[in-house]
Amino acid sequence: MAFVDHTQDIVVPFSLEDTFDALKKAIPKIGDFQIDRFDDITKTAYLKAGVSLASWGENLTISLAQAQSGGTAVSILSTPKTGVMFGGAMDFGKNRKNIEKIMKVLSDELNNYEQVSPNQQVAAPLDTEEEIRKVKRLLDDGIITQDEFNAKKKQLLKI
Repeated sequence: MAFVDHTQDIVVPFSLEDTFDALKKAIPKIGDFQIDRFDDITKTAYLKAGVSLASWGENLTISLAQAQSGGTAVSILSTPKTGVMFGGAMDFGKNRKNIEKIMKVLSDELNNYEQVSPNQQVAAPLDTEEEIRKVKRLLDDGIITQDEFNAKKKQLLKI
């Protein structure tokens, strides 16, 4: 992660499937982003924000993972399209605000879903090594790109 990247990590008390479904419904409501794609296998959304007076544009990756609590870990990464070069370090807070917009609409949409209670039986999460192997197979099969693999691996290793 570069010093110009912005991140947000939270855990929500909703199942992984419900959270991903809510995310797919929430993002189009914002209107500020071009949806690159939703990856149903890795539970990841890829978005792009265009150039504005306050930003040179950004790429956003929203990754979901099963949390130990039974809820869902939501991780948002915002990376300027230009990196540090050509003004990427100067977004005047726009990229952070975009993350906040995503969190708000996701939170609003999750109000339509039932929360996971702490005593609810939740399938045990796979260990990190096994998860990385699964994602590596997706890379080897050409389903995801090297960059997507690297991002998911970093998320799983909590780097």
